[in-house]
Amino acid sequence: MLNRILAIIRREYLERVRTKAFWISTLLVPFFLGAVMILPAYLAARGGGEFSVAVVDLSGRFFDPIRDEIDRLLAGDDEKLSVTLVRQDPGPDPVATRERLKNEVQNKRFDGVLVIPATMPDEGQPEYVAPNVAAFKLLNVLERSVNSVMVADRLTGAGLDPDQVRELTHRVGLKTLKLGKGGEETRDQGQSFMLAYIFVMIIYMTVLMYGIYVMRGVLEEKSSHVVEVIISTVKPFELMLGKILGIGAVGLTQFLIWSVLMAAVSAPGMVSAMGMGDIGLPTIPVQLLVFFVVYFVLGFLLYGTLYAGVGAAFDTEQEAQNFQGLVTMLLIVPMVLMIQIINQPDGTLAVVLSLFPFFTPMLMFLRLTLVPVPAWQVAASVVLMVAAILACTWIVAKIYRVGILMHGSKPKLKDLVRWVREA
Repeated sequence: MLNRILAIIRREYLERVRTKAFWISTLLVPFFLGAVMILPAYLAARGGGEFSVAVVDLSGRFFDPIRDEIDRLLAGDDEKLSVTLVRQDPGPDPVATRERLKNEVQNKRFDGVLVIPATMPDEGQPEYVAPNVAAFKLLNVLERSVNSVMVADRLTGAGLDPDQVRELTHRVGLKTLKLGKGGEETRDQGQSFMLAYIFVMIIYMTVLMYGIYVMRGVLEEKSSHVVEVIISTVKPFELMLGKILGIGAVGLTQFLIWSVLMAAVSAPGMVSAMGMGDIGLPTIPVQLLVFFVVYFVLGFLLYGTLYAGVGAAFDTEQEAQNFQGLVTMLLIVPMVLMIQIINQPDGTLAVVLSLFPFFTPMLMFLRLTLVPVPAWQVAASVVLMVAAILACTWIVAKIYRVGILMHGSKPKLKDLVRWVREA
């Protein structure tokens, strides 16, 4: 029996690993991760760019204070962002001036137009008109500068000293430090969230992808009647188990390659060696990579078994869509719950949902990337998943044994229940 299962595993594994698609997808994912994790940080570290903004100050008294405030902010916060304000005469017709400047923005003379109403700071609202209103650093500097100048003007009108008020109300930033199990502190500015999101998405996509591979493999052999020849030498259970383990080994190979690459890139000194020393990438602990592989293996075995049963019960993928959708829905639900878990990874809801076997691969691993999870919860999740895999294998094996040779009729749920009872 073991030799036959190993032969099926070897066949399924080599059939897929030898394809160009496998190696292309294996190499593309690291590039994708690099683009998501390194490129934004690299661009942010390389500065915010140079901007020229035309200013129409209808009040005639705020241009200089706003320019001085912008210079003060850039000198203290972000030397790599350059903002040049160009004073514009409103003329006898401010509306016409505004339209003329819009044309000049479209002709690339200016990056945008800032209009200060004559009624400021008591009434009205400043306007910034530009083709790109997603330049968040620029918009933040403009908004903070205009706001500071308007508040200072109001304070002066009330008889207060704006400089003294600014000193007393000076903003204090929050330094976020992630606390580890051993009490160690590491700087975290959102890297944990980014790491958690990317890793969970990889588990979700690969479990779904390889689970569907199992289903399609069964459907192809069944529709071509190849399976009728195969089961003359092996038992249906052996065929199902070999197919699941063989395709799972393909996914595991990819995961091991990705894990090694991620560990290498996140190693201390690697970013500096690549010439990007001022980029702060999250360090990926080895134990996290181990859990990354463990929860993929368990998740694939659980869902791969279910997809194998769906493939055996139907003749075509179109016929299997309803039941395939139910299995896929079990994978989608934890993705919908991600934000709730991220907000309270140690909450009761997070703990309960992460222990539900069909949600565990994504949600328990998500919690592990965010906070120290008690060892008993990790152990319980693994035990419950193993129990669920054994239970699903027992049920699906009965469906597989009957359905693999069934043709012509589209079974309903009651038929599947009958197969489980009678097999």
